[in-house]
Amino acid sequence: MNASLGAPTSLKSRLKQAMQARPAIWGRYWRAKQELKRLAMLRYFLHDIRHTYRFMFWPWAQREAWALSAELLFQYHKLEKGLVMPGTPRLFGLEPAASVMNLLDRWVRANLPRQDQVFLGAIETLRCYLARINERQLDPRQVIAPQLAQFLQRFDDVPAQAHLSTPYQPALPAEVSEDLLGTTFDALANVRRSVRDFKPDPVSSDVLAHAVSLAQLSPSACNRQPCAVILVDDPKKRKQLLDLQNGNKGFGHLAPHIAVITADERGFFDASERHEPYIDGGLFAMSLILALRAHGVGSCCLNWCVPPALDKAAHEVLGLHPARRIIMLIAVGYPQENGVVARSPRRSTSDILTHI
Repeated sequence: MNASLGAPTSLKSRLKQAMQARPAIWGRYWRAKQELKRLAMLRYFLHDIRHTYRFMFWPWAQREAWALSAELLFQYHKLEKGLVMPGTPRLFGLEPAASVMNLLDRWVRANLPRQDQVFLGAIETLRCYLARINERQLDPRQVIAPQLAQFLQRFDDVPAQAHLSTPYQPALPAEVSEDLLGTTFDALANVRRSVRDFKPDPVSSDVLAHAVSLAQLSPSACNRQPCAVILVDDPKKRKQLLDLQNGNKGFGHLAPHIAVITADERGFFDASERHEPYIDGGLFAMSLILALRAHGVGSCCLNWCVPPALDKAAHEVLGLHPARRIIMLIAVGYPQENGVVARSPRRSTSDILTHI
């Protein structure tokens, strides 16, 4: 038959047309097709299981520097939390303290940088921990204090790091009041909207770096800081990434930068923390978006809901280690003058706020 006349040209299309002529049969066929599609997508979970099994585990012999730093942060943050806990003073943190000393030994044996902030923070936290024990006489049986003092003597050449000590009391600059801070944040939150019309002008490296440094202040599980940002400026690589993401048609190519938010799964000790890369990544991304807006830079979140094959392709484009999970992309750039954005009405607060 002549295809130009609209007649079916294949057995499949003829069968489909025949079923559509019979609503009951067509309905059953359509429901079965959707169920099969849902079942097929379960393979995505198998991909996540393999990924989690491969990377989210801390063997005792873990030798990767980044994973070692994450475990060190994890352990000495337990001591930091103990140093700021309210209540009756007591001896605490024996196991974390032993772990920190062991991890610092491994750090030294691996010849990792001694000026690294994680390394310095661990030493300073042990010093603060020992000082607390001695000041408040928390270790009368000498369970940990002598061992700790002897261990720290090995690092007498490391200067005191007051900016890394715990506890400390954060304070606003003298010229900023709590009321002004609240008003400023109200304004920032209200003016932040997803931008889809960007100027071609690139954002300066200093502005981008400062925004990222503010995003680093976001909370993360046990302060392990698994998140990192790749700013893609190269037009060819930007296009490759945007072609893999479904949701940027018509505007993505206008953004001079694409920020790729990642979370390193080697920072998590086992599968019980399987959601943490996304939780920490979301916190980091929102802080980054607000920090960019505070500098007058617009952004638009681009979700990363892609099949494993496209995720792998993006890792290849970026040269990313497979343990660094891509959380999302963000289009970044200065908004056009007098640019408009979607209103994006929000639900009523009473609909989403519950007191128990």
